[in-house]
Amino acid sequence: MPLQGVDTQHFLDTCWQRKTTVLRAALADFVCPIDGDDLAGLACEEDVDSRLIVQEGQEWLLRHGPFGDADFGELPADKWTLLVQSVDQWIPEIASLLADFRFIPRWRIDDIMVSYASHGGSVGPHFDQYDVFLIQGSGQRRWKLGQHCDDSSPVMNHPDLRLLRDFDEQEEVVLSPGDILYIPPGVAHWGIAEGDDCITLSVGFRAPSEAELLNSWSADRETVLDDSERFRDLPLRADAHSARLPTELAGQLREILTRGLEDDQALLGWFGKMMTEVNPAQLFSNDPLTAAEFSEHLNTFPLSLRPGCRLAFDDHQLFIDGLAYPYPADYRDVISQFCLCEGEIPGGLLAALPTQLLHNLYQAGSVYFDDDSNSEY
Repeated sequence: MPLQGVDTQHFLDTCWQRKTTVLRAALADFVCPIDGDDLAGLACEEDVDSRLIVQEGQEWLLRHGPFGDADFGELPADKWTLLVQSVDQWIPEIASLLADFRFIPRWRIDDIMVSYASHGGSVGPHFDQYDVFLIQGSGQRRWKLGQHCDDSSPVMNHPDLRLLRDFDEQEEVVLSPGDILYIPPGVAHWGIAEGDDCITLSVGFRAPSEAELLNSWSADRETVLDDSERFRDLPLRADAHSARLPTELAGQLREILTRGLEDDQALLGWFGKMMTEVNPAQLFSNDPLTAAEFSEHLNTFPLSLRPGCRLAFDDHQLFIDGLAYPYPADYRDVISQFCLCEGEIPGGLLAALPTQLLHNLYQAGSVYFDDDSNSEY
């Protein structure tokens, strides 16, 4: 279901990566699919990234999970927040919320972080380098919105948290369940829970830095380049200065270092894998099935995408959870339909997709059978 009362094209044209926007009752009659106990249970798991932030006077204390019952029993009455990353990877009902944001490229979505806060709970004044939609799940949260920031903005002297030293409040809004606040990159914000049972779901987007893009591209090229290809000298002169770097060497280095950039398929292949990569610990672990056993299951049980599955495709490859799967050109329309799926894959689409491709996805943990017996996190 699209966001209610939201003209998504108008939003993209006027708000996306431009200005903070409140989308009132965009999820009308919203019932939060997770409560504080559920979130605390996730935070006790080894493979789940969780944090507790407690404010004591002017001090901000950060602790990392996994946590135990004793950790929650020792918390003060107010001014604390529990945050759990990638909840969409663990809870299908949370992952289903991503369908409301498919007007943004699917390969841009990073995860859904969920926070539970006591009265006055906050993570402090900060800014993010990426876009975020803040969905109010239960309770209320007051958001103070401030100035535009960058890496030169002064921060507090804290070993673990990048909290802004100066916060220039320019606007204030209170969110109730079903309201959504969009915040573009660089905008200072400070959310404070009003009353107990405040749950906020943060839909974050991947925005790799240029340094991360270069490092990832270099690492990808390292896997395809032949180690026998070595640096070779340009024509040498015996009377040249032995320590001088000749000007024409720059052109030679540029040609070596940019080799492959003219190959659109190589670029999109690398980018598709990078932008759909997930933590391997968050993949399903499926029971091994032979090709024959898989085909038998395919005729018996529904097949579904892993909750929070990351998907993208180009004209030659399907990208899922950081892996690339080449496909023939005549399957392009089918692959396009597959990349619009949420949860269970329709039977007609399963019949149109190559069984070998589906088996490969099953072995990688990106899809699973809904038979309640042969897959687990």
